[in-house]
Amino acid sequence: MKWILFMTATATLLAGSGESSLRFWPPVVDVVRDSTGYVQTMISLYSVRGDSIRLTKVDGSCKCANGSVQRPVAYDSVPAKIYLAINAKHFVDSVNYVDYTIHHTGSDSPAMYRVLVRLK
Repeated sequence: MKWILFMTATATLLAGSGESSLRFWPPVVDVVRDSTGYVQTMISLYSVRGDSIRLTKVDGSCKCANGSVQRPVAYDSVPAKIYLAINAKHFVDSVNYVDYTIHHTGSDSPAMYRVLVRLK
């Protein structure tokens, strides 16, 4: 079975100044879990202010979530990349939220990124 991905309108960010220094693509990942129970996706992060921002660490909100920085530096036209993986086999609710904390060298670190995992 194939993953069905939907993009939603906004990203969830923690920004001290109210203005984020990073822009995510896609803004949010909304995935329907298939029978394998695993979710994998790559996200891109762009610098909003034009300066370079280095990604330093990615933490998942549960032990089922793993994040790995694939390209550590974000510019306004060249994205940083993060690979996200979730073991969703144990999820029982119809909608599950997995949040990632992304630490970076921008002034509003850390940023938050949300993945929605839906059951069939």
